[in-house]
Amino acid sequence: MKEYAKQEIDGARDYFRSQGFEEVEANLGDFKFSYFVMPQEMEPNLNNFVYRCTGKPEDGYVFGISDNVQEEFRQYAVAHEFIEFMQIGLDQKDRCRKALEREIELVPEDIKSDYLSMRKDFFRDLIDYCSAKPEQYTQTDLDEFRGSLSKLEEIVK
Repeated sequence: MKEYAKQEIDGARDYFRSQGFEEVEANLGDFKFSYFVMPQEMEPNLNNFVYRCTGKPEDGYVFGISDNVQEEFRQYAVAHEFIEFMQIGLDQKDRCRKALEREIELVPEDIKSDYLSMRKDFFRDLIDYCSAKPEQYTQTDLDEFRGSLSKLEEIVK
């Protein structure tokens, strides 16, 4: 997966703000982060997409999520990205599955079943989407996504 330069990260943030996208502050346990709510039309080929623009941790980040995602689910899906890329790191094996495990711990029980179903569908779609873009996603990336899908398929019967 691409590692972004500070200039690209800052540029994405400035662009999303200039477009008037809602910027949401999230506070989940020990995690504090922000994200933008983005129109699904920005990525029509991946339903319920999550956007990530990260590089070196000291360069900051920009996360976003589709406005198609139920509002009560959004912060948990973005928390996954925050954990995976700002805490675990882009170069770590099994980063996606490890982030998923921590993400699931954050989701309240009363919405967990529906949330996990949504995430299972997302990862299935993500694998198809990224498989069609070999210039952007490596086999390692796909293996990371498959690890998370496998975990979700174990949980969601």
